[in-house]
Amino acid sequence: MSNKYDANVHVSAAEASVRLADMRTADSDCPDLIVSVDAHMKISFANQAVADMAGLPVTSLAGLVVDQLATTLGVNVVTAMRDVHRTGQAVRIQSQVARAGVARWFDVWVVLREAEDVVCFARDVTEMKHTEELLRKSVGRDSLTGLMNHASFHEAVSKAVSSDAGQRGEVALVLFDLDYLKLMNDVHGHQTGDQALKEVASILTTSTREFDCIARLGGDEFGVLLVGSQRDDVIRVAWRAVTDVCATGLPGVGRLSISAGVAFMASTREPGDLFDRADAAVYDAKARGRGVVSVADMTEIAYASRKCDISEPVPSLPASELANARNVKTAARGALREWVHVLACSGGCLDLLDAQAENVNAISYFRFGHDDWKLAEQTYALIDYPSTAKALAQGRTYTCR
Repeated sequence: MSNKYDANVHVSAAEASVRLADMRTADSDCPDLIVSVDAHMKISFANQAVADMAGLPVTSLAGLVVDQLATTLGVNVVTAMRDVHRTGQAVRIQSQVARAGVARWFDVWVVLREAEDVVCFARDVTEMKHTEELLRKSVGRDSLTGLMNHASFHEAVSKAVSSDAGQRGEVALVLFDLDYLKLMNDVHGHQTGDQALKEVASILTTSTREFDCIARLGGDEFGVLLVGSQRDDVIRVAWRAVTDVCATGLPGVGRLSISAGVAFMASTREPGDLFDRADAAVYDAKARGRGVVSVADMTEIAYASRKCDISEPVPSLPASELANARNVKTAARGALREWVHVLACSGGCLDLLDAQAENVNAISYFRFGHDDWKLAEQTYALIDYPSTAKALAQGRTYTCR
């Protein structure tokens, strides 16, 4: 049993009296604890709720010294009743007591009434306290996965960079992108996408040390901060997470895929630089086919922000099984919600276009995001959309809304 004081809140006797029911007429079924003591600190009245809390018959309480109810009301409440009798100043406190091994919280008013009686009125606020605790724990946490959120993770990175470990260059950041999340949401629904995000969160948690910082940074992006780890160990952690995610399947969806970018502390010792280089490494991992780990060069900064010429070659497809999209359950229902520019390139891209049949097996494309052209995050199967396929086969820019 533990007792904790909140700061005493002094209130007028009149205000406190308004809050107190007349003890002599109080309903015996009232859930609030009501007890009064006389000038000798002996109980002159206690309602049924007090008796139930004490585990005693209500008729046996009158005449007991209030100290005998210390385990029922809380030691701080008994002390407050003595103080109020001495000073005449009403107070409000909170008390935590244990009953049957379960902690219960009470909001307590203690006031001096006529004939020098001191009255205690206690309301059970345990549920409210539990809610407050949940809210406190949720601050800085992602509501879906329970991991750190964007703000708290960035704060952790900043502290790590400025720490002794940061000065020694023993700070590493790994960013992970869950591949095809947008397509998954469009085809299978956001509940499926949420389940995929939870799976990734669980795998990242088991793939890292207990004291490593793990966060969902928003959308499909996750981050892991490792302090005091050797370079090879960091890369090993990243690969283990990627391998485990890529071995995880969801019913009706198939195996998941995740891409990782690793950045180590550079001479600039700036958190923004660390994020920029890790982000650049993620885009490099996606360009290499996804489901891999890419490590940023120590001098490479903000590669992801540079403009990409749309005539650059399209990288190979992320998986050999997508070479014939007819056999893959990746119908892009509503997925192409942005301007799509089809490259009239040679090689793999051209081979996927079937102009005669006005059909498309699969296509890689560039999209305009933020202020730059960037390599698209998905390779879509479009065989369910004849009109889209026709436009693509004829080499036209096509918009699907």
